Amino acid sequence: MESMPPPVVVAVGRGGSATALEYAAVEALRQGRGLHVLHAVDLLRAADVRELERQGAAVLETAVASVSALVTDLVPVTSALVQAPAVDAVVSAAGSAPLVVVGRSPESRRTHPYVRSVTGGVAARVHAPVVSVPDGWEDPTGSPHVVVGVDDAADSAEVLLEAFAAARARQARLTVVSTWWRPPGAGQGALTHVTDPTWPETFRAGIDRALAPLLVAYEDVPVEVHVRNARPGEALIEASYDAALLVLGRHDPLLPRGSQLGPVARSVLREAACPVLLAAPRHAHHVRRADRRPAQLA
Repeated sequence: MESMPPPVVVAVGRGGSATALEYAAVEALRQGRGLHVLHAVDLLRAADVRELERQGAAVLETAVASVSALVTDLVPVTSALVQAPAVDAVVSAAGSAPLVVVGRSPESRRTHPYVRSVTGGVAARVHAPVVSVPDGWEDPTGSPHVVVGVDDAADSAEVLLEAFAAARARQARLTVVSTWWRPPGAGQGALTHVTDPTWPETFRAGIDRALAPLLVAYEDVPVEVHVRNARPGEALIEASYDAALLVLGRHDPLLPRGSQLGPVARSVLREAACPVLLAAPRHAHHVRRADRRPAQLA
């Protein structure tokens, strides 16, 4: 008997995370995988344990009914009510999942930039791609558009591969956004892009080299490249208003408690207008490359 592949995992918050459920259902159908719906209740912080359990069960029941209606028996739906902090519960459930989907409430935009979100905490500890979906999000453009942020062209193969695959799956155009920035202030040493007038051309050439094999392998994906001098977080957040998905890279979670996300990723997760996909780190890509990389890139 052939076993089912690992399911897409979606974490449901107290508000129901309806938009995250819709996103996860679409991805499960797209990938032909099951869908595992998870809701966590942290009983250690509960004033009334039984009431919190009751509320948690109600949230999960509503979520399962909603997502089951969306997938209409085309893929299996499983669920779990987990008594644990949200991040720990999602990390435990992620396992070998192809994708972890987490909702983002409007309240997350009002938190301090260094307060770890559930998405950030999960992304720092799992190898699967993690996508943060803003509550109530709808694609305002009507035209599929994926944006990918590239920091270091020489180290961008994995995040670009994830972005090209996402664009192809959605029949979307792809915009590559890459910026350089020298913070203002006295006493700072000159950087290469300040003293070398050819730096913009050199920077763009590095992006073009990284894109070259992917443009051949994904010739059906329309691509634009935007390279400019700007704060990277601000440029990516601005681009998110015209996108259906924003793809970012992240570090491999090497430490027992996971590596911290950088300030750009944290700000984008907090402020982006569209779903944000934190691509699988390099180590995980090496494990799964046979499944996902086109023959031309193998």
